[in-house]
Amino acid sequence: MVMQEILIGANEHTQIIMDAAMGNRHGMISGATGTGKTVTLQILAEGYSRLGVPVFMAGDLSGVAKAE
Repeated sequence: MVMQEILIGANEHTQIIMDAAMGNRHGMISGATGTGKTVTLQILAEGYSRLGVPVFMAGDLSGVAKAE
């Protein structure tokens, strides 16, 4: 089985990569204002969508939605 990866984040020295198979069926991201919740959701949703996984996100996410 080939590992399908999602790039979670990176800097000039390190990349953080998640094995897509390790994601849970459901999840919740919470935290204070300005801690990166929306960006985290966007990265995960885009990563899973690229792999062909259907993604449903609820909440005030109008800032991450755009037609391509």
